[in-house]
Amino acid sequence: MPDASGSPFAFPFSSDADMAGDFKALAPPLLPWGPNTSGPFFTGTAEVEPIGSWYLEPFAYDFMSPRVSNLSMPMRLAVGLGHNLELDTYLPLEQNWVGPPQTPSGHSASYFGVGNTHFEVKWQLTSDGDVYLPLAMPAIALSFDFWVPSGQYQNLNPQDFSADQLGNGTFNEGVFVLVRKHVKPFMFYLQVGDIVENPSTVGVGYEFNNSISLNQTPNFHMVDGNLLYYAGAFEHVLNTEWGAGYLLEFYGESQSGQNLFFGAANAPPFSFLWLAPEVEVTWPHDKAFSVTWGAGVALPVYQSDYPVTVTPMGTVTFYFNGPFGYRGM
Repeated sequence: MPDASGSPFAFPFSSDADMAGDFKALAPPLLPWGPNTSGPFFTGTAEVEPIGSWYLEPFAYDFMSPRVSNLSMPMRLAVGLGHNLELDTYLPLEQNWVGPPQTPSGHSASYFGVGNTHFEVKWQLTSDGDVYLPLAMPAIALSFDFWVPSGQYQNLNPQDFSADQLGNGTFNEGVFVLVRKHVKPFMFYLQVGDIVENPSTVGVGYEFNNSISLNQTPNFHMVDGNLLYYAGAFEHVLNTEWGAGYLLEFYGESQSGQNLFFGAANAPPFSFLWLAPEVEVTWPHDKAFSVTWGAGVALPVYQSDYPVTVTPMGTVTFYFNGPFGYRGM
């Protein structure tokens, strides 16, 4: 049936105001101080996107060690579902390059493809009680994560010196606790979680998660240990209109010799800790659309059976405000 204007193609909602009225019960609490910023790279935020809002965020991380470059470019899509829920998907593109001394003199290899796909459902439990009081209730959330081994990890070409390996071959499940506290003009972030990596069968030349050891056994039944993930960040917002500021972030992983569900691990354990200074700015920005920019570098502080890696990083976020505006990132 045509609407009052005579058009048979009118949508049920004619404006954001109509939509906001119908979905008012799903609207999140709006904080009196919560500028639109890029946020940290490794630490998630505890606030979810409001229903009707979404953003697309390409990342770039270049994990660089001597004569090795592993450029990871996850493409993140985050959608607010309402009821304090958010769905995130990450489709990573990978570009690997390796040269001497990791390869014979005069030889190098490079390879481009899709890595492991990552899905996340985030459930916000509490909201920030008061953005001016440091001891008020912070925002707290749980996230439930799942990885699919879409990146190549079998039938590796010896002439590519493991550059053609784009994934670790395992289905992974993870649970994380996320915390964020606003204390104008600062923000504090924390994320801690555990990842269970399911067993997989890998071949000769497969590089284990420590990025050093190679498997030399055909049809090797691999069991990775549990992976502890921890990250946190301090953010100082210098200008709220431009979302301009700086961050200091830490990030670490520790893979044990034991798997929570699958017993003793036969993949090598490892651990590392990085420290990352970062800067951020928002431009352009209005109520319907904004773009945030972030850049930084992760520097090695500690590593055990893991390469000394320097990691330049960059991100840009294209954010589309729904009727409730306000991004949680």
